[in-house]
Amino acid sequence: MLTEDQKNSLLLKGFTSLPQIKNDSISSEEINNLIASKDKIYTSGTDFHKKYITDKDIYTKLKPALNNIAQEYYKDNCEFNDTYEITRITKGSQTSESYLGHFDSHLFTLVTPIVIPKTNSKESGQLIIFPKIRKEPRNELTNIIGKVFYKRYHSKEKFTQLMSNKKFVEFDFQDETPMLFLGRVTLHGNRGFKEDMTSYRITLLTHFFDPSPKYGIGNILRIIRSR
Repeated sequence: MLTEDQKNSLLLKGFTSLPQIKNDSISSEEINNLIASKDKIYTSGTDFHKKYITDKDIYTKLKPALNNIAQEYYKDNCEFNDTYEITRITKGSQTSESYLGHFDSHLFTLVTPIVIPKTNSKESGQLIIFPKIRKEPRNELTNIIGKVFYKRYHSKEKFTQLMSNKKFVEFDFQDETPMLFLGRVTLHGNRGFKEDMTSYRITLLTHFFDPSPKYGIGNILRIIRSR
């Protein structure tokens, strides 16, 4: 599933594109049903997401490749079933979702664009990442300390200040190509939307392998979100 070039890009640059798993056969009926069934911005384990995972062999081909990388380069005995599926649906009125700089709890994050508004606006929900801005945490304590330190970039003002000082990469996903990145060491967040933008923006976020203990911050936050 991962080519050698993609593997090298992931490890050296912190991210890589995965055009081979582009979801290019979505019907308007599927999209409408997905939007109609949404009751919040983030929904875990949707049928749509599970179908994509099955159709594209995400768990039968990509996940074993990532597991090998995790054990070879991170020396981590990953729990192979540890994955977390989120369907993210936003639109212009949800400004609270913009510029929330954060790290993921999982080693790898796969972003699959499903519906991306066609616009030339500089504010249309683009994903901004700061690849490998921190080192892989040695333990849960250093993980929490690092997250607290970078919590200061959880606003538009501070996030854009960081953009002027640190190397970042921006993805508008207009070509709908999925992207895989190192979630625990890559600070990331999304731009906002133009005020008059009413189109939905839908992405699938598939997370692989949280090395933190069961009492870790990531697992606690996931429990809270699922309430």
